[in-house]
Amino acid sequence: MDAFRDKQVTILGFARSGEAAANLLIRLGARVLVSDQKDAGQLEEPIARLASEHPQIEFRLGGHPDEIIENADLVVKSPGVPIDIPVLKSARQKGIPVIGEVELAYRVCRAPIIALTGTKGKSTTSTLLGLILGKIHTSGDTIVAGNIGKPVSRYVLDLTERDLLVLEVSSFQLEATVRFAPAVSVILNIMRDHFDRHNSMENYAAAKYRIFANQGAGDYTVLNADDPLTAACASRTQAKVVLFSSREKLDEGVCVEDGEIVAKLDGSRVSVLKCDELGIPGRHNLENALAAVAVSRLYGAAPESIGAELRNFTGLEHALEFVDAVRGVRFVNDSKSTNALSLKAALESLDGTAVLIMGGRDKGNDYTPLKSLVQEKVRHLVLIGESAGKIRDSLGDYSITHDAETMGDAARQAYSLAKPGDTVLLSPSCASFDMFKSYISRGDMFKKAVKEIAEAEK
Repeated sequence: MDAFRDKQVTILGFARSGEAAANLLIRLGARVLVSDQKDAGQLEEPIARLASEHPQIEFRLGGHPDEIIENADLVVKSPGVPIDIPVLKSARQKGIPVIGEVELAYRVCRAPIIALTGTKGKSTTSTLLGLILGKIHTSGDTIVAGNIGKPVSRYVLDLTERDLLVLEVSSFQLEATVRFAPAVSVILNIMRDHFDRHNSMENYAAAKYRIFANQGAGDYTVLNADDPLTAACASRTQAKVVLFSSREKLDEGVCVEDGEIVAKLDGSRVSVLKCDELGIPGRHNLENALAAVAVSRLYGAAPESIGAELRNFTGLEHALEFVDAVRGVRFVNDSKSTNALSLKAALESLDGTAVLIMGGRDKGNDYTPLKSLVQEKVRHLVLIGESAGKIRDSLGDYSITHDAETMGDAARQAYSLAKPGDTVLLSPSCASFDMFKSYISRGDMFKKAVKEIAEAEK
């Protein structure tokens, strides 16, 4: 930990992870300069909070000029900052190391790390693992952090070797890792996403593959055997591979046999629970459960304990969250859907037909694979945000489209178009930042609109 003492560190990006990284570095004895594209007026609250605790921190706001790295020994970038912006290129040319907040936290973390990534399902699986392992890991704490919304830098100095850290990591976090080597890595799936940042499937997959890049023979890599890009990692990792599959019976790993989840590891075979007992719907959530079973069994969880948590867990807020039913119309909030894969999973999980609210800031989505599913299940498509035109061009021949300016307008239109038995589904398949601060605020606005509709119908 003394490696950071008296070092000059520049932090790029002052969102939650940037603030957590600054606090950690100050505790480690570093000198910190924070830079952000936003100006002081836009960052008034976090600046006041950090400056009151650490008045020695410097701030350079309104851009990332080269002078912010003139005296830097290290640059720590937040996930939202692209790795190829000019100031980071300059830093690398000057020989200044550039790392991310996850890498920073890893270098001082004493607890074993279970790291999970994937295009879809990271938060659900991380939460499940936290619940299961929290029940059996009685010698220390089990912490769930990372991309799930809790910066890992906030926790690491308080963790010991007796604790466990379940860490959800995104491609944006992984692209800035150097030494990061979890005890267990998990890749749930790798599908098209974030082309606005990574530019190609090859670059996106390469970022995901960094989760196991530094693992050794004493570590584990848990992989989805049904997903081609994920299964291919089995020959790339130096760790012991554990596979899971919802479609094929496996001689070794976690799979489905005769409608039951079974784990076959180290020569033993145990049944965990029947698939229809899962508390969360959909094939994608079955895959999430299989991954959670695989990791939990590696840590010695009894099948009865695992099964109990899988039965009781009914999902995350903003992820296929049932909101209300009004005059026979169900409202489901899937605001966490930020790519085409998550929308596909949402539509496949629904019984009957839907009025779909979709749109936002596009991340390079390809909506073509959704055409038949939209034609089959979506009677009306209510479009919001920047990507409305692109979505209409891709899917307008397969459903009747409507435009909405606000979330309230979208929810009211969708309800007026729905028939009893329909589901009004918010599953945007896009980022939220064109209209909202986050997917959470987007989902909250949808739930507020549903509440208003329900009250008006009383």
